[in-house]
Amino acid sequence: MIKMRFAASGAAAAVVRGGAALVVGGVLTLAAAGCAGQVSGTGPADAQSFASAEPTPDPRPSSAPRIHPRWRSCAGEPSMRPQDEGLDAVSLLHFAGTFHPVAAVRCREDTQRRPDGGTDAIAVEDRADDVAALLAALRLPDAPPPSPEPSAGDEPPDPDPDLICTLEGYSPPRLVLLDGQGRWVRPGIPRDACGKPLAEAAAAMDKLHWTRVTTRVLGEVESAEAAASGCDQVFTDMVWFTGVYPPTRQGDLAPLADDAASVRLCVYQVKASGRDSEKPQGDFVAGGLLPTGRWAAVKRAVQTSGKATTCTTPANRFARLETPRGDIYVELDGCRRLVAQGVLPGDGTSGDTIRQASTDLPALLTKP
Repeated sequence: MIKMRFAASGAAAAVVRGGAALVVGGVLTLAAAGCAGQVSGTGPADAQSFASAEPTPDPRPSSAPRIHPRWRSCAGEPSMRPQDEGLDAVSLLHFAGTFHPVAAVRCREDTQRRPDGGTDAIAVEDRADDVAALLAALRLPDAPPPSPEPSAGDEPPDPDPDLICTLEGYSPPRLVLLDGQGRWVRPGIPRDACGKPLAEAAAAMDKLHWTRVTTRVLGEVESAEAAASGCDQVFTDMVWFTGVYPPTRQGDLAPLADDAASVRLCVYQVKASGRDSEKPQGDFVAGGLLPTGRWAAVKRAVQTSGKATTCTTPANRFARLETPRGDIYVELDGCRRLVAQGVLPGDGTSGDTIRQASTDLPALLTKP
């Protein structure tokens, strides 16, 4: 059997503190699922195509390869859009004697910090002219398929038992080659036994001296206000999310941060499109460090919370308190509940507990 190994999710996830994050395109676009509250709600269209753990079949066409008359731009060529899966790519060996590349163009997505501190999602077109090493790598053959392991009887042979195919997804590089006349082709990328880009080809693309040709702003990832506040641009309503997945045990509150602690408040407005979902997302409204003495008052209000009542009214706004002893989430309207670290009854273990907020807590969190 082919062995499967789950790849580490740290760098691939590209998700920070539960807020919006953008997975950007390089040679490979890795995909990793975030946990509760770690959701990307802004940024360019999703360009990810999740790969199976089994070797990927070759989708490249067998028809005669096409040399396009003139390259326009990444924005002007439909096959270079993020959703593209590279089905029109053809092995460079098919162009021997008919097409002589002199440059490469790469289309990708990235993020860019603005002077005001905010961040935009951008589409980038890069060009490289010293492509000799890249061409040599693109002419390499695909790695051979797994060698079957002999089996007894009429059973089909098993694939190579030593082959390990990881489960991260990837998007094919959006790469084109140009000749001296400005014509272009979409080269196929040699593949390894798992159907992913051959390491030599990926390394050759990474080592090119890329020069940025154009940059287009696709949308805002983080506002200047969110960046200045230290809050995430997008966050999950963790109270509602916790409440829809019972049993959430109700216990006593764990000890809260000291009265003089530095605590950050972030307030979010739930997006109308997801208000009735199990995991509503909120856009940043306001936030920053609480004024001196405010946390002490908020702390007392949290400590007077009681047993959560049954409620099915989603909140329009919610708050997140980042404290040295863990985050506290509060519905500012709707059911007006809170989620905080608790000491659970019976075994004394710690975990999230959902409680009914005191009547004065929402007012304290929305006070100027």
